[in-house]
Amino acid sequence: MKKLINFRPLFYCFLALFGAILFAKQVFLSNIVSIILFILIIVAICVSCILRKKPKILISILLFICLGFGLYTLEMSAFNPPNLPQNATVVARVDGTPSTYGTRQYVVLTDVSVNGEKISQNVYLYQFGAPYLSAGDKVAFSGTLKPISALNKEEKVQSNFYKNNCYYTATKSSESELIVVSSNPTLAETVQEAVKTKLLQNMSEENASVAFAMLFGDKSGIDQETKYNYQISGISHILAVSGLHVGILIGVVYWLLKRLKLKNWISILIISCLLAFYCYLCGFTPSVVRASIMGICLILANSIGRKYDSLSSIGFAGLLILLFKPLYAFDVGFQLSFGCVIGIAIFYKSVYNFLRKPIKKFVLPNFLAKPLATTISAQFLILPVLISTFNGVSFLSIVLNIVVIPVFTVAFIVNLIATPLVFIWSGFGSLFWFSNLIMNFIGKIASGVSSLKWTIIPNFKFAFSAFVCFFALMFICSRMFLVKSKTKVVSSCLLFSISSFIISMFIIA
Repeated sequence: MKKLINFRPLFYCFLALFGAILFAKQVFLSNIVSIILFILIIVAICVSCILRKKPKILISILLFICLGFGLYTLEMSAFNPPNLPQNATVVARVDGTPSTYGTRQYVVLTDVSVNGEKISQNVYLYQFGAPYLSAGDKVAFSGTLKPISALNKEEKVQSNFYKNNCYYTATKSSESELIVVSSNPTLAETVQEAVKTKLLQNMSEENASVAFAMLFGDKSGIDQETKYNYQISGISHILAVSGLHVGILIGVVYWLLKRLKLKNWISILIISCLLAFYCYLCGFTPSVVRASIMGICLILANSIGRKYDSLSSIGFAGLLILLFKPLYAFDVGFQLSFGCVIGIAIFYKSVYNFLRKPIKKFVLPNFLAKPLATTISAQFLILPVLISTFNGVSFLSIVLNIVVIPVFTVAFIVNLIATPLVFIWSGFGSLFWFSNLIMNFIGKIASGVSSLKWTIIPNFKFAFSAFVCFFALMFICSRMFLVKSKTKVVSSCLLFSISSFIISMFIIA
């Protein structure tokens, strides 16, 4: 029987685990439409594997689906920690840079002791007014700690708390004073604070905050207007350390190591250690971990003369992350990071070939076709997530990314090189002047695009079942589904009709 699906074991096991975690929530919420779609997907997988005599593939996928449900159940149970005494005395350490908005501070507390007894969970503190806290401060106060609910009022997983291992919120008693006992920042916090100081000395405050976010993914110092402009214009990904940043870092370091003529295994070891340290500095966010794992896989494949398979690399990275932190499946950063690279992996070639088709005698130049194909294919899977999550996104973002990414790459390389050099000799701080100009340019473009209200696609909340149907359609249209174009069209129309009927039937009901 002819091959129907372009199968990559690691990639499909990752999709099975990821999908099972998402569906587990819908099952526990008794979402009937989603449950029916889940059953239909399981039946389709079983029928396909049985007809094509692929029992090992079927067993693997079903095992990871069961694992996903189990991991979801275990992680959600962690959101039911024991109640703690009211008006307790809390001693804890400030973890990372607090987010400050006017007189308000949002602080993650670690190494928490309540009435002298240590707890394993972190605490989220809402702090108003002085003293303004910094990373590494050891604080003491009296207040109330309340358990955090796993789901918010919109029945969304509170992934921001989950990422920081926060299972309690703390409210300081009105009559209590918050005391800073001592300060003992970690190596990562010390490095970040030193870099931030150097950036502020050599750049404007706004650009220094943006440059700091580019280097470490920490957006706490960026004002709300700048965040909004970057978000609406569709270039906020440059503020979160991701594949673009890690790829540039690997490229620069690999180029330098090649000039030193080191052996391959030494270069791989150095780059792997550097990436591990960079992940540590960035707080092991999903995007930087994913990009680092994929980067190491690429270097290893090239060094041993093996063909690099991006989908297997994506699957390997996704499995590692979700096995350790299953609820990252609900994190927008995780979804956008993996959505971009999967979109590029399965749509880039088709989009590129389409763009290079001659129209009469005109053929789009290669230097435009490649970045345009990359940007378009990256948007296929993440656009619904962007529209349903953020306040809006401009449809000009595709064109804007083609302009911004090359310019950003230059700024990032300058910052990457200048940052360590400025600690050796302050005169290297003049390099930031050039980076400052570039970021002014990017900021003005983002501000200009966000002001064009007619270009903005407004926020729209998609139902989970709509997401499932959309991604199923994308799968059928992709190079992963190995059938003729006419069959793809028929399959897409059939899936669209069935899903529309199911969804409308329950809306009417």
